[in-house]
Amino acid sequence: MIKKVTDYLDGLGVNYKLIRHEAVVTTEESRKIIFVDNCMSCKSLYVKDKKSDNFYLAVLPFDVRADMRGLASYAGCAKFEFAAEQKLAEDLGVHRGSVSPFAYLNEDKSRYSAPLLIHKDVWNAQNVKFHPCDNTATVVLSLNDFKKFLKSIDKQVIIVE
Repeated sequence: MIKKVTDYLDGLGVNYKLIRHEAVVTTEESRKIIFVDNCMSCKSLYVKDKKSDNFYLAVLPFDVRADMRGLASYAGCAKFEFAAEQKLAEDLGVHRGSVSPFAYLNEDKSRYSAPLLIHKDVWNAQNVKFHPCDNTATVVLSLNDFKKFLKSIDKQVIIVE
């Protein structure tokens, strides 16, 4: 998946830095191993509306607790729950610990396209970093280049607080 992500970013003409490292599972581990000045450390969560089959990808600063009711309210839902591991694989082609916005490259839009809920602090950061859907690497890019990626995949974005 790393090559798929970097090839796609290269095709967009996006500037990024690929950092390879030992596998990390939590955002706290990631912050300790992959420190980049002026760069927002993020966590990505694939969530589901408890009352429907609608799924969303939420991206938050690493240290912000995921308020499942609060996040859901931005999507007009009552409460979110975490998506099952099987759903992660089916919809985004990833497993827990490897979720990131780059997983959208695996999404089958003919079936469903999960909107992106992104925290305002991430949306306003100078630089962001995400796994390329493999927790042994990190992609660092400017927010403008990240927005270029999202535009290229025609992703619905909802800013949350």
